[in-house]
Amino acid sequence: MIQLLRKRLFWTLDYFKGRSVKKHYVDIENIMRNHTSQGSADFSKKYLSDILTHTIDTVPYYTGEVLEELTQFPVINKNMIRDHFEAFISKAYIQRDCVKVSTSGSTGAPFSVLHDRNKRKRSLADNLFFSKASGYQIGNKLVYIKIWKDNVKVHLLSKNWMQNVYPVSVFNLEDIHIASFIKWLEKDPSKKSFLGYASALEKICKYLDRHGAAAIKANVQSIITMSESLNDYTKQSLEKYFGVQPLSRYSNNENGILAQESFDKKGFVINKASYHIEILDMKTDKPVGMGERGRIIVTDLHNYAMPLIRYDTGDVGAMNLDEEGNPYIMYIQGRKLDLIYDTKGKLVPSHVSYKLCKYGDYKQFQLVQYGIKDYLIKLNTTKKVDEEKMKEEYKEYFGKDAKITIEYVNDIPLLSSGKRREVRNTYYSEV
Repeated sequence: MIQLLRKRLFWTLDYFKGRSVKKHYVDIENIMRNHTSQGSADFSKKYLSDILTHTIDTVPYYTGEVLEELTQFPVINKNMIRDHFEAFISKAYIQRDCVKVSTSGSTGAPFSVLHDRNKRKRSLADNLFFSKASGYQIGNKLVYIKIWKDNVKVHLLSKNWMQNVYPVSVFNLEDIHIASFIKWLEKDPSKKSFLGYASALEKICKYLDRHGAAAIKANVQSIITMSESLNDYTKQSLEKYFGVQPLSRYSNNENGILAQESFDKKGFVINKASYHIEILDMKTDKPVGMGERGRIIVTDLHNYAMPLIRYDTGDVGAMNLDEEGNPYIMYIQGRKLDLIYDTKGKLVPSHVSYKLCKYGDYKQFQLVQYGIKDYLIKLNTTKKVDEEKMKEEYKEYFGKDAKITIEYVNDIPLLSSGKRREVRNTYYSEV
């Protein structure tokens, strides 16, 4: 009853505010549900044309440039925006009421952009649409696993209570905390949806493995993982313990939801209602062919306060066409700082770190490249592994001349963002 009340309250409040979120939601639904129609393509083209015109006319960074189409715009990145922050703000919005959105970033360097109010509503509507596609309904209890402030509270008048959010901190996932969390899940009868870092959900699954747990009766309706790659172990374990097929979401703070896995489609469905996505060569700004790996470049179609045009997310992936000729993202490998290269500088398959699992049962592990031929394998375990066998196997991936060190550690700390890197590259820097 309370969940239904929250749903009705949400849409009632939106109604009295001019139905702004509802209008965005219907627009997103029309474009995404009818993605092969000419009308859908026309809407996306108009949004792109309008944001480019607005950017040329009002954003100082592009003053004096001759820019007539998207491919003539320069590719931008976080460092460029940090160095010229004011120049990227639209003159039409300097005095407007905007929201500053910040992220620590995977490298730990703070990064901020401005969102106008309409962009915030668009992002909310995106969230509702893609969450519903996973099985979530407004009013469901949202178990949100991320970094939370130490003083986060859920009281009657708080935003978290109104949105029915149950906060779980990634810094509170020791065995004692997970045991308490599982008990609460089984006691609480309400419908629940999970949204959280893949590594945090993996940690919960490994705890359940160690304790020989049966399926958890927790009334879970949907599971969405974010910010990190969802590996096969975690995907299968979540379905085993909670009875729900998890979906991986590709999003970031500066833009929003860029793409999400689907139950019935290949790879990641691109959110073309709100973004235009390109895959460009790793070293040049030329597009790569379908199926080829490259940098993921995003143009935000709805942020007029600080337009992000051809923004290099720092992530790497590949795009292809489905049976209907619609583009989708085949895979996302994460930032270039999360990629490992062999001793000749060629990229190693993205999930090579999971080959470590067959050598033992670890609390944590991490694969680090710190030189062109230098690699470090960190293992948080109480048991020794067959080090020689492990090194020999990894030399098949890295090269016979690879220098591999194995280190046993008590902990692998989380990043300041609350995420855990299972692969790190301190040798190759970002372009």
